[in-house]
Order: sequence, then structure tokens, then C-alpha cells
Amino acid sequence: MDKGNTALILNPFIDGMRDSGAQVKLLYTKRLDVRPCTGEFSCWSNTPGRCCIRDDMASVLNEMRDSDYWVFGTPVFAKLTGEMQNILNRTMPLFNEKVVVRGRSFLPDIRNPLKLRKIALVSSCSYWGLENFELLVETTEFMAKAFGTRMARPLLRPNADMLKPRGVDRQMAKAIFDAARKAGSELVTKGEITAKSARQVQVPLMSRDRFLRSQS
Repeated sequence: MDKGNTALILNPFIDGMRDSGAQVKLLYTKRLDVRPCTGEFSCWSNTPGRCCIRDDMASVLNEMRDSDYWVFGTPVFAKLTGEMQNILNRTMPLFNEKVVVRGRSFLPDIRNPLKLRKIALVSSCSYWGLENFELLVETTEFMAKAFGTRMARPLLRPNADMLKPRGVDRQMAKAIFDAARKAGSELVTKGEITAKSARQVQVPLMSRDRFLRSQS
């Protein structure tokens, strides 16, 4: 949670949001009772806007309805964590049974207008390359489209283990953490994360060949 590799980037990112005046509420899925969607769609018909499952997702949805930005912080182990997929599936009460077309996608319509301006993604993995984030980024982009908004430029940190003490030079690590903090401020003040900040967060800390040698 707050001590993992993803938190190394997420924590300064949130600090940057708060520095620029945002009120941030941090929800850890491991501390929530959010059960899997059963696919009954009662939230569309029998109890419109309300899930038949009585758990913590009701309060999560209330937070989502009242927030300008949704920031998903998640590691990549095997493309997409079960916890994140579970949360995405359980957002169905925010939609209704009507169909809308956005781009080339047929999607459910949003039940009531949301305050949501943009969705952001902060992620880490222990692998070297950015290709490991492709499915996660694609999923988050699709979610943003479903909610009628856009995804901000993602903050992706491969080879994140190197950011831990004695992993890399502290100045290199500080530059990455500072860029994450700046990205959080940019999201609040500009509504977007600049390419410069995103590139600094994902800057390679070793060559691909050196990484492969370290695994042998």
C-alpha cells in the first residue's frame, strides 16, 4: 500500500496535487470490502443506480460521483491487478441501460452527470520495459472513454525496485520523485500532465542489457 513501489511515485504525486490546493482522499482496495460484480444488472433496472451487493463499494461510488479527478495507483504483476478490475466492474451503477456510441465503441450511458474532469494513472512494475503497461493503459483509456472524458498522460515507472535505498544514486531518484510531485500539481492546475514530467518519471535507470544480466 503506502510502502510499495507504486507508492514511491503515487505519494509525491498526491503531495503535488495537495500543494496546488486539491483535497485528496486516498482509498486502499486492501482495506475495503469490495466483492466481485455478479452481473445481475439490478443497478440498471430493479434498483437504478444502486448495487444489490451491500459492501464498501457504495461509499467508493459516492466518492467517485463527487470527485473532479480519479487517480488509479496500481502495480503491474501480470498486466492488470484483480483489485483494479474488480473496482472497474463495480462502477456499473454509474451507468444506465441506454447505449451511446463514443468513437467506435458502443457503451452504456452515464446515469447522472459527473463532476469528473479526467482520469489519471500511476503505475509501477519491476520489469524493465514500458510495454508491460500496455494493457493497463489501454484499459484505463477505455474507462475514461466510457465516462465521457479523457485519461491524463500516465505516470509509469518500470524497474521500480531500483528506486529503493541503495538502488540508484539518490540524486537520480530525487529527480524522479520531484517530477512525480510536479505532475500532481500540473494535473490540478493545468488539467494535464506534461510530457516532460511523464518522461522524467519513466527515465531508464539502467540499460536493457544490464537489466537482463542482473536477472541471470
